Amino acid sequence: MNSEKITLKPRNAILAFFLAFLFPGFGQVYNGQIKKGLIFLLITFTIPFILGFTRIGLFFLGFLFVIIIDFSFRIFVIFDAVKNAKKLKSYELKSYNNWYYYLIIIIGIITITWFYDYNLAVGVKSYKIPTTSNEPTLNVGDKVVGDLRAFNNIKPNYGDIVVFQKKDSLNPWVYRIVALPNDKLEIKNNFLIINGKKCKISFIKETKSDEFNVNEYEEELPNGHKHKIYTFKKPFEDNKNAVNEIIIPANCYYLIGDNRDNAMDSRYIGVIKREEIIAKVTFGYWGKTNDRININFRDK
Repeated sequence: MNSEKITLKPRNAILAFFLAFLFPGFGQVYNGQIKKGLIFLLITFTIPFILGFTRIGLFFLGFLFVIIIDFSFRIFVIFDAVKNAKKLKSYELKSYNNWYYYLIIIIGIITITWFYDYNLAVGVKSYKIPTTSNEPTLNVGDKVVGDLRAFNNIKPNYGDIVVFQKKDSLNPWVYRIVALPNDKLEIKNNFLIINGKKCKISFIKETKSDEFNVNEYEEELPNGHKHKIYTFKKPFEDNKNAVNEIIIPANCYYLIGDNRDNAMDSRYIGVIKREEIIAKVTFGYWGKTNDRININFRDK
């Protein structure tokens, strides 16, 4: 009788919940279902690669599908752990139902996740826009998706809105590519002159940005890409943003914000190296207003 009291112990549903929540499959191991736990853990790490292979996350509905699949599977794993824990009122402890085996499992999972990058597996990553530097294209509070594999087989091009991170920066930045390696670039009155040719500019309207009066234009880059820009009606300093003729170094790109008078871009931080470019912004899925949902930034 004494041995049974020692080896029989009911499972705690609350503990099973937290174990499954923190480490997918761990709740099943706690319940004595080690094979199921390992399968769930394997599925957790495999699903992102499958979704990444399909490239489904590069589109709004596909991105929502990725979120729903991931969330639904995690909920199912937690529910399964809690449901089975409640059934095990008289559970015979297995050899691995002790603290040091649990510690080994936790260390093993943490080690795997240390080298495992969910975003790289899926191929996309979400970013939040914190400033007005890229208005009117990107607004403060916009949540956008970056394609982490966009430039695996092709080179960045004029008009691409890219995410980059310099070595001395803690956070990623987002700006638009306006000049490619070996281009000759000038900037006069916030307008671009690339390889001796002034980019086409069309005035659209007068408006406001962050309480400043601005002019809105449509600008066309050498490859035909068109996008909108802002310039202050009354700049803080004349010729503040002027750039005399420069040559963009090999393997480097010149990035500036669409809000030309209000962006800490390549005019201040210098050219961006190819290896510093992380992703290409593809679409926005959320923002402060409903019209910021499902915006395709590939052609903006």
